Amino acid sequence: MCIQDGYVVFQNSELLCGNLCKQTMGNGSKSGLYYSLIRDNSSDIAAQSMLRISKFSARWISTLGLSIGINDVTPFVELSQAK
Repeated sequence: MCIQDGYVVFQNSELLCGNLCKQTMGNGSKSGLYYSLIRDNSSDIAAQSMLRISKFSARWISTLGLSIGINDVTPFVELSQAK
């Protein structure tokens, strides 16, 4: 399989080929993965898929040694004052 192919293949929760980007996942259009899952299956299947991809992403990020701390998500003083 070519890594530049225009589709994504999973097997046993493992990404075999393709890439997952904003456009592939949804991007608000009717050609995205989640819209297709809802249209062809059900919203429960789409929700299960979102959960599995989020778990996969979290495991992949933690394997690389990346982490997100409270300082990464705390708003700046200027933003707090503007609110």
